[in-house]
Amino acid sequence: MAPVLVKAGACVTVYDRRHETELLAEAEAVRQAGARAVLGDERYPGVEDADLVVPSPGVPADAPVLVAARRAGAEVVPEIEVAYLLSCAPIIAITGTNGKTTTTAMAAAMLSASGVRAHHGGNMAPGEPLIVLASRAAPDDVIVAEVSSFQLELCTRFRPRVAVVTNISQDHLNRHRTLEAYAAAKSRIFVAQQPGDLAITNAECPISAGLSFVGRGRHVRFSALREVDAGAWVRAGRIVLRLRNEEELVSVDEMPLRGQHNVENAMAAAIAVRAMGATPDGIRAALRSFRGVVHRMEEVCTAGDVLYINNSMCTNPEALRRSVEACDRPVVLIAGGRNKSLDFRAAAARVAELVKGAVLIGEMAEELADLLRGGGLARVATARGMEEAVSLATSMASPGDAVMLAPGCASMDMYNDFMERGEAFRAVALALPGAQPICHGGCS
Repeated sequence: MAPVLVKAGACVTVYDRRHETELLAEAEAVRQAGARAVLGDERYPGVEDADLVVPSPGVPADAPVLVAARRAGAEVVPEIEVAYLLSCAPIIAITGTNGKTTTTAMAAAMLSASGVRAHHGGNMAPGEPLIVLASRAAPDDVIVAEVSSFQLELCTRFRPRVAVVTNISQDHLNRHRTLEAYAAAKSRIFVAQQPGDLAITNAECPISAGLSFVGRGRHVRFSALREVDAGAWVRAGRIVLRLRNEEELVSVDEMPLRGQHNVENAMAAAIAVRAMGATPDGIRAALRSFRGVVHRMEEVCTAGDVLYINNSMCTNPEALRRSVEACDRPVVLIAGGRNKSLDFRAAAARVAELVKGAVLIGEMAEELADLLRGGGLARVATARGMEEAVSLATSMASPGDAVMLAPGCASMDMYNDFMERGEAFRAVALALPGAQPICHGGCS
């Protein structure tokens, strides 16, 4: 972010509570960009003199440093809003509890297949921040950005040309405290929209369907279960799109990605990009070739005719349930990690009905084990680490089964992030005797 703001003419100071010894490369990059770095000082000296404060998304709105900055007269603005103000390209913004990364990547693929130059990233990991995409995109390009509730909660002027909420279920309650506050943060994606903009929600998600639209964009919906007036739905197994005219896209069976949730992701992406110049042929081509995003239902390898699936990005109960439901093989589940103040009872009851066994890891291991046993699942074990978890899960699996990492929890009790957790699972799975890696393109 600092290089973009310096290039725009700002005098930039970057603060971090960590000491320089922990941030040698990052501090050097900040200084090379022409910004000042203040590290290891939790008093944030000089912040009271700032005109504009752009907090990291991990810093809550009521953090003392932000309260002090506002009191001193600074404007506190999220990075995505600064990016919007700097951007000369239109933005498709995508949020939701689950599916936002896949929907973002799908939308970019649809635009590219239609001959539209697309830049995608934002909150998705790995990926580049929205402000970097905004600095690079030309007026005729389209930016597709995943945005989070943390980034949205302070927004007042962020105006995406197209805004998507894939779905809303409980998540991040350790930050937002209540589901209502979490949903309200998500709804801010619509707050600055005007007539001519598009607001897209899931007709089958009661919370997102019932959002109060404080913006003035045109509201359209998607549904995997029924026809909608405007938007997208499934008819006789095929995705149908209607914004102006009705257009039939692809059969659900033609899509490499499985599960109703991916049909919903595809419909949301198709509506968004059709409004931004993508062609029906481009959308069709992308849906027939799109094979997913790393750490999201990623098929890693087979070993002994058992499929190993890395879904490390699954970090809440609803994602856990839908991950298991989407698999067309019997599942031995690896789950657990750090809870984000979420209620797992309903999800665990459903998962217990569906899986043939489970291995639990991390801080929630014992609690999840008890919930699954209470739901009637007999084959339940706990493990101290990923290698032991994969070993135990493999011992429960039979040829034709899947061993799936779908934690349902955050990773920070054992790993730095979900990507590190997914890489650990992938490494252990690929080291199994007879493991055959699955190619997702670009293999020789």
